[in-house]
Amino acid sequence: MLKIVQTLLIIGIVFCQWSCKDYLDLKSDNTLLVPTSLNDFQALLNNPVNMNNGTTPSLVEDWADDYFALASRVELFDVQIQNRYVWEIDQLLYPNDWSTCYRPIYYANFCLEGLPKIEKTDINKAQYDRIKGTALFFRAYFYLKLLWTFSPAYDEATSTTDLGIVLKEDTDFNTRSVRSSVEEGYQKMLKDAQDALALLPVLSDIPTQPSKVAAHALLARAYLSMRKYDKALFHADETLKISDDLMDYNKPEDGVETTATIPLQKYNKETIFYSEMNSYQSIFFMSSNGGRIDTVLYANFGENDLRRQFYFVKSGDYYQNRGIYTGANFRYFSGLAFDEVYLIRAECKARLNDMEGAMEDLNHLLQYRYDNKVAFLRKVAFDSKEALEIILLERRKSLIFRGLRLVDIKRLNKEGYNISIKRFLGDKEYNLLPNDSRIVFRLPDDLKPFVD
Repeated sequence: MLKIVQTLLIIGIVFCQWSCKDYLDLKSDNTLLVPTSLNDFQALLNNPVNMNNGTTPSLVEDWADDYFALASRVELFDVQIQNRYVWEIDQLLYPNDWSTCYRPIYYANFCLEGLPKIEKTDINKAQYDRIKGTALFFRAYFYLKLLWTFSPAYDEATSTTDLGIVLKEDTDFNTRSVRSSVEEGYQKMLKDAQDALALLPVLSDIPTQPSKVAAHALLARAYLSMRKYDKALFHADETLKISDDLMDYNKPEDGVETTATIPLQKYNKETIFYSEMNSYQSIFFMSSNGGRIDTVLYANFGENDLRRQFYFVKSGDYYQNRGIYTGANFRYFSGLAFDEVYLIRAECKARLNDMEGAMEDLNHLLQYRYDNKVAFLRKVAFDSKEALEIILLERRKSLIFRGLRLVDIKRLNKEGYNISIKRFLGDKEYNLLPNDSRIVFRLPDDLKPFVD
């Protein structure tokens, strides 16, 4: 345990102080104690501070269209931050969404490098496989987050030439970082997730640790973003075959505290895998900085829809988000949950012309979201196209502020939805038009000299 504490402290200091140059200039110190046992590796991967809490991108929410910022608040920020509100980044320095994601990737690679040095036996096989599967899952999970943030939407026609991310698979800081293609990035992410699937336990003891259910859900999420709907459907279905827990928003025993400031508890039964967005980059969508829910979107929540009551709180003339599935409103949930998987399966069924199955999945979810003191009115569609429209709206409503909206905009605009975002700064109107190059975040400025 002494070894692991010392190592966590050392690595934590490195990541907290890292500018890319400093990171690459580190010299090895043979006196440092490093993890060498399976228990050491398990402890590294089970540490939520390093692997789950504040580890996923938040700029994707600042860029999306589910909120607007109060003019009185925008005016308090300097010009650089005001520019970011209208999709212009003058400078992006550490700590940032890029470095935040590569921190858990580093830990995963550290364990994957160390495992071959330990003999695998009949006695330690289960632990050995679980550690390997966990490390592979984490690497896949954060590769996908990086692809969504720093790469264009997946498009088979251009994926081999579109610029992707760095597929870092070792812990050598002196290895030159080279960006792969989008195709290479997705294929590597999918392989890691598939390999993890074969090694992980069916269910995990706590939602900060991955499982087969989480791996299937991750693959469903990835294939949906690639617009490979048959494969997304398969993995969503496999997820729900194993477990399909949904919270009934009417029931306190399901983790719903109706009178609490934050009604929906952390680590609730609906959570498959837990992660949070970082708080370094986000400026406006955090409610304390003046972010308010888009008024048109809010109007889509009906009077008996408990999501309206639990997701938002009145603030002046508007409403602000109060945090969902994290038990706090200063960080936002970005993990995997069963409601998302139901919505993935419903969307894929609609796209594959299974209208009845799509609406059945959607209504199964929604019945737990409406006040049970009033009769639930099932959503009805007359064809698959209408079913898809209904499901996409419910997806946006249910998964608000989970880091999913921007990638949805990117993939849907590839299909001709022509979603644009409008904002105002002073008396000037700004627009992020469909397929605008600014929807792909550029690399942080202090990283550019070190990445090809």
